[in-house]
Amino acid sequence: MCFMRLQKYRISLTFPRMTTQLWRTITANALWKALQLGSLFLLNIAIARVFRAAGSGDFLFLVANFQLAAFVASLSLESGIQYFGTGDNGLLGAFSRFIFRYAAAATLVLIALLVAVLSTHVLRPAIDPLLFGIYAVGFICGTLLFRFFSVLAYAVRAFVLPAAAETACNLLLIILLALHPSLPVFFACFYLAPLVCGLIVYTWLRRRHPFVPGRGIDFPALVRYAGLSFLANLVFFGVYRVDYWFVAAGCNATELGNYIQASKLAQLFIYLPQVIAMVVFPDVVQGMADRKTVVKLMAYTVGLFALGVGIVALAGNRGLVWLLGSTYDLVYPAWLRLVPGIFALGPLAILAAYFAARNRVSVNLYGGLVGLAVMLAGDILFIPRYHIMGAAWVSSASYAAYVLYEWVAFRTSRTAPIANASSASPTRS
Repeated sequence: MCFMRLQKYRISLTFPRMTTQLWRTITANALWKALQLGSLFLLNIAIARVFRAAGSGDFLFLVANFQLAAFVASLSLESGIQYFGTGDNGLLGAFSRFIFRYAAAATLVLIALLVAVLSTHVLRPAIDPLLFGIYAVGFICGTLLFRFFSVLAYAVRAFVLPAAAETACNLLLIILLALHPSLPVFFACFYLAPLVCGLIVYTWLRRRHPFVPGRGIDFPALVRYAGLSFLANLVFFGVYRVDYWFVAAGCNATELGNYIQASKLAQLFIYLPQVIAMVVFPDVVQGMADRKTVVKLMAYTVGLFALGVGIVALAGNRGLVWLLGSTYDLVYPAWLRLVPGIFALGPLAILAAYFAARNRVSVNLYGGLVGLAVMLAGDILFIPRYHIMGAAWVSSASYAAYVLYEWVAFRTSRTAPIANASSASPTRS
C-alpha cells in the first residue's frame, strides 16, 4: 500500500531529479553532520568503556535529566526564533539581544531553584552539591544559548556551523578522556561544552551578519508560535525519552545502561532526517519546496536507513560487545526490537518540519499525543514483565503510531495554504 501511494506521487529515486541547490545544501550539511555524529559516537564509546554499563547508565541518565531541564527552560522559543528569523533576517540583532537576556534570567531562576532544592535535601546528588550545581547551570544554560544561536544560524542558511562547533568539542572531550583526567575535570569540560559551542556560533554570526539596530520583536506572535511548539516538543520528548524513567524504575543499573546504549544507537539514525529537515524548513517557509520534494526526501531516508540497519545487523551482538565492552550484551537484542521504530523516525522528522514550516504545529502536537499514549500504556504493561525488551517493542510501536498520524494528516491536507512568515511578521516599527 505504501508503495502504491508513493507511486501516486511518481517519485523517482534518482538524485539528479532533485534541485541542484537543495541537493548540494543537503549533501554539505550531511557530511558535516556525519562528522558530528561520528564524534558523538566515539565519545559515547569512550564513556561506555571508562564508566562501564552501570556507571555510564547513571551518567547518561543524569545528562538526560539536564537535557529535560534545558528543554523546559527553553519553552521552545527556538522554534519561534527560527520561524520568524527565516522570514526576516533583519531580526538577527533583536533576537541575539533577547537570547542573552533570556539566558541570564533562566540562569538566575535555575540557581534559585537549585539552592532551594539542595538546601532542603529534596535532591541528594551522588557528587558534591556545589559541583552538581555548577554542572547543572553550565550545561542547561549553555544548551539554551547553543540551541537559540544555532537556529539563528539556520535562518541565514549557515547549517554547517553548529555541527562543526559541536564536532570540535566532542573530539576535544575524547582526547581529554584518553588522557585519564580526574572526574571533576572531565565533568566540568563535558557540562560546559554547550556553552562554548553557543558562544562560537554567536561570534561567527556577529562577524558575518552585522546586526540591524532598532528592530523589535513582536512577542505575542513569538509566544503563540513557541507555546504551541513547546507543547508539541514536550510530547515528543516524552515519546522519545520517557521510557528511560520507566526502565530506571523497573530495571537494574546494568539493564538501564544497556537500554540507553541501544536507544542511543537507534537515535543515531535520526540525525540524517534532522539534517534534511533543517534544510527543508526554510525552503517550505519561503515556498521553495513542494509536497513532492518532501515525499521524495522521505523515500531517500527510508532507503538509507535500510543500508544503516543492515550494517549494524552485520556487526551483530559480538560486534557491539567488542565495541562497547563485555557488560553490554543486551544492547543488540534490544536494538533489534527498536528497528521498526527506526524506520518510522526518518519520515517523522521530515513531516514534523514540514508542518512546523507551514505554521501547523498542532498536527505535530496531536500526533505526539497519540505516540505518547501508546508509550505510557505499553511501558506500564510490558516493562515489569519483559524489562528492556518490552520497552524496546513499545518504543517502536509508539514511533510507528506517531508517524502514521502525521502521514494521514499530510495526505489529507493537500489544499492547506502554505504558511507565510511575513504574514505573521514579528517586527514592530
